[in-house]
Amino acid sequence: MTICPHCGFENIEGVDECAECRHSLADTEEHVPATEVERALMHDQIAVLASRPAITVPPETPIRDVLRLLVEKEIGCVVITRDGKLAGIFSERDALMKLNVQADELGDEPVSRFMTPDPQALSYNHKVAFAVQRMDQGSFRHVPIVTDDQTVTAIISARDIMHYLTEKMRQGGAEL
Repeated sequence: MTICPHCGFENIEGVDECAECRHSLADTEEHVPATEVERALMHDQIAVLASRPAITVPPETPIRDVLRLLVEKEIGCVVITRDGKLAGIFSERDALMKLNVQADELGDEPVSRFMTPDPQALSYNHKVAFAVQRMDQGSFRHVPIVTDDQTVTAIISARDIMHYLTEKMRQGGAEL
């Protein structure tokens, strides 16, 4: 088995590309982390991040209630679940781009109309570097953490990763 250094997926020996994250495995043996921060990013799993329980709502929740929840809880997104399983995500960016000045008149509409359906999700077993790569490529600020059966367990944010990096740099003696 060849373990992908980006996401931790166990690939069949000899493959050139990770079946999970599509990163090249051709240079897997050659790369040696240059710094302790880089080493930590490549080896630490998402479980080390300061994730928090996701605030979840069902798809039929009125958008007005979702907006109120974002403000009251001071959060950037809610996860939409159907029977505990990931169905979508609705973020403050969705509110700005999809509702904009019509938020009041659309207040009784269900969040499912405005959510991002089937968002990318990760598990606690993925590497932190893989989370950073996925968030960067998709321009996400939040990623749900799910179990194998898509049950939502938590959420991580770009802020969680920044705290992690800051702590790793502090531990390594790097200047901030």
